[in-house]
Amino acid sequence: MQAFRESRRCLPSIFQSRTFFSLPKVIPDIFDSRKVYSERKLLNYSQAQVYDVVSNVTDYHHFIPFCSHSKVFSTKAAPSAVAPSRVIMEAELGVGFNLFNEKYMSKVTCDKPTLVKAESADATMFKELVTTWRFTPNVNRPGIDNVSHHPSCWVDFSIAFEFASPLHAHASSVFFDKVSTMMMSAFIERCEKVYGKR
Repeated sequence: MQAFRESRRCLPSIFQSRTFFSLPKVIPDIFDSRKVYSERKLLNYSQAQVYDVVSNVTDYHHFIPFCSHSKVFSTKAAPSAVAPSRVIMEAELGVGFNLFNEKYMSKVTCDKPTLVKAESADATMFKELVTTWRFTPNVNRPGIDNVSHHPSCWVDFSIAFEFASPLHAHASSVFFDKVSTMMMSAFIERCEKVYGKR
């Protein structure tokens, strides 16, 4: 298994997309309030297997750090020319640690078996919260049959977020580095539980 990690800080974003999994560190400084974290790993699971675990939003509260609630309210097909298998879910996520306990709605876009992207729909809680997972088969040449079931794949994870409220930002300040770096490990452990350790 190979790993590459990158963590960086950016200026506040003008974009209004949002998401759900991680609880970030936001320092009360307008020039350091938006956080971005990314990580890449080669896993000994197929693209299809990892996609199935990440797209199973209902089970998030069983294994994602500080996720206290996860419920999918609706699922609808939204095919396009570039993503014929696209599905969009509306989900409610709960986050809890210490005295902080919040629930919010998220839009989850799933392009099987390559992408899962979650965006928070709660503008009162987040200026931005976007979590993106991309899955790429670990193959050296194109044209291999059934490539999504190749026994290993690259997983690219990124999260970008900024709280709307200084109170939320302060309450979560301890958790950004810890929880963001725990996300990949949490999903790897889930794959091990579902498919066996490899």
